[in-house]
Amino acid sequence: MQKEEIRERVSKRRLLLSTEEAGKKSSLIVDRLKSLSLEDFDSFLFYYPVKNEVSLLELAQDFLRIGKVVAFPKVVGKEIVPVRVDSLSCLLPGKFSIPEPPLSPDAVLKEVSVIFVPGLAFDLECYRLGYGGGYYDRLLPKFQSTLKVGVCYDFQLLDRLPREPFDVPVDIVVTENRTTRRKKWKQY
Repeated sequence: MQKEEIRERVSKRRLLLSTEEAGKKSSLIVDRLKSLSLEDFDSFLFYYPVKNEVSLLELAQDFLRIGKVVAFPKVVGKEIVPVRVDSLSCLLPGKFSIPEPPLSPDAVLKEVSVIFVPGLAFDLECYRLGYGGGYYDRLLPKFQSTLKVGVCYDFQLLDRLPREPFDVPVDIVVTENRTTRRKKWKQY
């Protein structure tokens, strides 16, 4: 299958999830993420869920409550900038109408311990297929030593995706049913 065919098929299936089903699956994924000892890390880049994506907002709230550094993406031109937030209430519709934090130079993070990466599909080797804008393809190489965690529903985890030389795999993919790891991150 070509990338566009996969994008169309998977996004249609994801949009068919009921709000209740998406919420239930998202909670299962959050539980799986909690079992990875992520509290050992100190800073996290989340994403705001749109179009029935897995919601990690509950986890972001938990991390804020215990004093972790929580950031959300701010789109600036063709780049994603991680911006620290103290509350999810500061997120307002930005590029593509996706809620994002206001840009404040002192809140931009140069280092992030964990990046949660959304995607339309992932494969068993932890490669990702996004919406085609290349935002995460440009972001991920800037954070070489950061743990990159892909999150998706189980039906979005495919055997193998078509790849380009610039595609950057994530280290772990977590669904409601399983956790798939790249070899170099076996400790998680």
